[in-house]
Amino acid sequence: MKDRPMTEPITVASPFRGLRYHLQRHGDLSDLVTPPYDVISQTMQEALYQRHPHNFIRLELPQGAASDTESDSRYARAAASLAEWREAGVLLRDTSPSLYVLEQEFSLRGRSWRRRGVFLLIRLPEEGESYVLAHEGTLSGPKADRLRMMRACHAMTSPIMAMCEDPQARLAELLQQVQGLPEATAEQDGEVAHRLWPIQDPAVIEAIVSAVGPGPIFIADGHHRFETAVTYRNEMRQSLPQAPPDAGFNYALALIVSAEEGGLQILPTHRLVAGVHEDCTDRIKARMTEFFDVHRWELPDPESLGSQPWLEGVAPDRHVFGAYCGDGHYYVLTARDEMLPPAASVVDRLDVSILHQHLIDPIVQSVEDRPETDGPVSHDSHTAGSACRGARLTYIVDEQQAVAAVGRGDYDFAFFLRPTRISDVLAAARAGERMPGKSTYFYPKLPAGMVFSDASPEPI
Repeated sequence: MKDRPMTEPITVASPFRGLRYHLQRHGDLSDLVTPPYDVISQTMQEALYQRHPHNFIRLELPQGAASDTESDSRYARAAASLAEWREAGVLLRDTSPSLYVLEQEFSLRGRSWRRRGVFLLIRLPEEGESYVLAHEGTLSGPKADRLRMMRACHAMTSPIMAMCEDPQARLAELLQQVQGLPEATAEQDGEVAHRLWPIQDPAVIEAIVSAVGPGPIFIADGHHRFETAVTYRNEMRQSLPQAPPDAGFNYALALIVSAEEGGLQILPTHRLVAGVHEDCTDRIKARMTEFFDVHRWELPDPESLGSQPWLEGVAPDRHVFGAYCGDGHYYVLTARDEMLPPAASVVDRLDVSILHQHLIDPIVQSVEDRPETDGPVSHDSHTAGSACRGARLTYIVDEQQAVAAVGRGDYDFAFFLRPTRISDVLAAARAGERMPGKSTYFYPKLPAGMVFSDASPEPI
């Protein structure tokens, strides 16, 4: 495809003909949708397989190993299921270009929330364009996996979650104006209710696309999916140079949310450290007192962890962390002012960066691994270098699970963080900086299977 003239305005967002379950057969999608592939544990995967023969898990994360033969791999099985379901009418492609408003209702820390966003396609940037901004680095393994899936299915099954700045609340107000009964609904494990409204009215579509504007678009979740979509686009252009400009592979599926949306919630991702021998335990505690003011914190009831933000009210203008060492007491670590140089970058000033730089990274070094536990635990594990050989680091969202893991002796330390602020995510992305891994956990995750996009040479 030839580069567009510099004077031609960039079209960032576009409506598309989405692929969806046949609603006359499946008005309630509760047994069919899945979480995104990167938070699905082995146990969850097996349960979703048993839930319904057409559960989206067969497209999003099929069973099998990546080392299967090319003709009988999980990627080939996903492609076969997609083709079979489209042929049988289980999945239908909308006939008119549409936008799709998604509402998610959920409870968090004792309060109910509703968050609205809109599914649309983002035109993938050309070389030299920078209207899609990232705040996280990526790993080669997940990108290779998603690329093989896109090559096999010619579809983007799981959306990126992204934010756009909306200081005048234009986008938020337009999405709130969508009323009436949703066309599709899904309930996920009694925790999140999903509701979907397709929008075909050209005037409403134009208003929403205009509110999204020319960017920038800030990736919240889905950095691997975005980079994979760019790689896939480049491959398809190489093999199909005559494909039209509006071919599906030139776009990425995304849910766009106003950055000012109240329901845009980030959970803190806490750190668990295990395999620490006695000498290293003493060294960690010594570093705690060397770099932080340490105070014992008495919680009235450990069960309240997770239901009340116990760190958020402590020294709001300073860098504060929590720690639990299995002795029945919680500790608040407050970073000393001299630890932060005046010229520190956006990322250097994050709580998570300070915790890693002064306490975790000197003890534990990174290696890629797969999680072995259920629940919202990281897909990465860390193993120590010579400084503390045998130590390992795991990420976890649930505070009570973290305390229980230390109490059982599975881990030696739990370090607790406050949530990263939306403003810090935007600032880091705008500055072109990358946050440490697992700095943000946007909640709730987007469902896979409510609507997805064709990424073939066909027009969107």
